[in-house]
Amino acid sequence: MTTRDGVVRRMTVSARLAVLPSGQRRLEVHTVALPEPGLFEVVVEQRAAGICHSQLHQVNAVRSQPLVLGHESTGRVAAVGSEVEYVEVGDDVLVTWLPRSPSIGRAPAPSKVPLADGEWAVTHNIYTWGTHTVVDEQFVVRAPEGTPGDVGSIIGCAVMTGAGAVLNTAAAGPGDSVAVWGVGGVGLSAVAAAHNAGAFPVIAVDLNKDKLQLARDLGADHIVDASEADPVARVREFTKTAGGAGADFAFDCIGRVETVRQSLAAVRSAPTGKGPGGTVVLVGAPPAPLEIDGMDLMVGEKRLVGCLGGDCVPGRDFETFVKWYSTGRLNLNALVSNRYSLEQINYAIEDLRTGRVPGRAIVEF
Repeated sequence: MTTRDGVVRRMTVSARLAVLPSGQRRLEVHTVALPEPGLFEVVVEQRAAGICHSQLHQVNAVRSQPLVLGHESTGRVAAVGSEVEYVEVGDDVLVTWLPRSPSIGRAPAPSKVPLADGEWAVTHNIYTWGTHTVVDEQFVVRAPEGTPGDVGSIIGCAVMTGAGAVLNTAAAGPGDSVAVWGVGGVGLSAVAAAHNAGAFPVIAVDLNKDKLQLARDLGADHIVDASEADPVARVREFTKTAGGAGADFAFDCIGRVETVRQSLAAVRSAPTGKGPGGTVVLVGAPPAPLEIDGMDLMVGEKRLVGCLGGDCVPGRDFETFVKWYSTGRLNLNALVSNRYSLEQINYAIEDLRTGRVPGRAIVEF
């Protein structure tokens, strides 16, 4: 590795990582020797990492190689490869699974980790469930001033995906009515972003009363407990105007067939001859093919659009999210509801699986 002052040195880092062995669904904490960074790689000593619901799918998936997980964190740069110019040793950074900027051009390489038994653990782009990570520099963003070292770890996925869907995919703004289906970490971020964008009313839909209370605290004007009331009827009631009923935007942060159908039924139909109807933004990853009411989609001139990572450009958008936090407009401390140590990672997974994480969970190192 060549440092900025021209000194050449080799290095390895002893790291503790959560590893998912092939054929298993229980993580193990391994001590591994991470190699020196490649030309475009960065070694990050981590402070905290988020635990995303999407990683339950990865834990349950059939795989032929060990897997290292996690895709959002905060930390400090410990070493850089010889071609890295964006960050230096000692910089505070955010790690995310989405490339920092589309203008870079070079395709980032996914990380992989050598294990003590000679096997290689693979990743989905990056890994963050460990004391250190080695990632392509495109997955690293310099931490804007005021970034909190613990709760800031969820900006790289939960906040980016939920808030980005509102700001970038939908471009919701003042006067738009918004309904959010599923208010875990991603959905709560969407609620906060809609509130900050001036949308009204902002409606949160879930089955969990704790999550709904968090949504209220983060800016929801109305909450709907879908276990007690018809969410479609309630959303249409809250958005009834002289021109009809239905939300301008619905954000489905769950991705189940039932919730996509509900979201589509809850957005407004187009007034005859007056342009498009409401838009459903699919934020949650569907576990199965979707079947929807095609006639409602067509006759109501509604829109159903997909959204990956909130259509975010991390190098641009993370500064906005940190500014919201610094000015009291995004309460990350409330959004992070559960904290674990690395040794408790399996408890964290089980809590997430059984609904005991109302907001977002993090691992602290």
